Amino acid sequence: MSKAVLFVIMYVTFQTGMSSAFVSSTPCAASIHQKCFNSINSKALQKRNILMAEKADDSIIANFLSTLPSPETMQENVFGGEFGQRGEQYVIAQFSLFLFIAIGNIPLIGDIVTPIIGPALVLVGFIAVYKASADLDGNLSPWPVPTKSATGKGSLINTGIYSYVRHPMYTGVLFGMCGLSVITDSVIRMLLSVALYFVLDLKSDYEETKLIEVYGEEYENYREKVKGKFFPANIANIFTLE
Repeated sequence: MSKAVLFVIMYVTFQTGMSSAFVSSTPCAASIHQKCFNSINSKALQKRNILMAEKADDSIIANFLSTLPSPETMQENVFGGEFGQRGEQYVIAQFSLFLFIAIGNIPLIGDIVTPIIGPALVLVGFIAVYKASADLDGNLSPWPVPTKSATGKGSLINTGIYSYVRHPMYTGVLFGMCGLSVITDSVIRMLLSVALYFVLDLKSDYEETKLIEVYGEEYENYREKVKGKFFPANIANIFTLE
């Protein structure tokens, strides 16, 4: 074999090998290129979404702030008026209670509330229930309909503790339940005591309609004289702002 032929064979073999290597490497290069492109595109989309979210947040905050009074207006409202004549005592009481509720305690006296206030409420409630039961005597009944309502032979009790409130027994029950809630430090019991108040309020309204049916003008005069349903009128007026 001549040197020329051998050279041609070697040249052709070399070119074929290089072509095969190039073809075999081309898919890998394309795959790497695609991955790089996808990564860059994903980061760009992520950055765009973040910018859009920030703009949306800024828009929401700007809209919210635009609904509020201006700082100048707020300053004028807070510092305007005559000192001592703006109802400062109510604002101080309001924000003091906000603070006490937030921290869950009353500074200086908070530690004595549970061991003293709770049992005191239970004791007051027990005394009120006992006195109301004793004053009712033969009229004592768990039902809101007056005893012997069919014949009207029951007696209207308007003396003793009933000369101060119209439903002192319910008052005693509410005091006792609130006291038990304080002693046991139970939010659920306190909420149930509030629910009990509304039930007793409805029950007492129904009871009074039946009392009017039986005693008529006599009970209406009594209700006009004794205005407090559960609490004496002068105490109830504090809460109703009458």
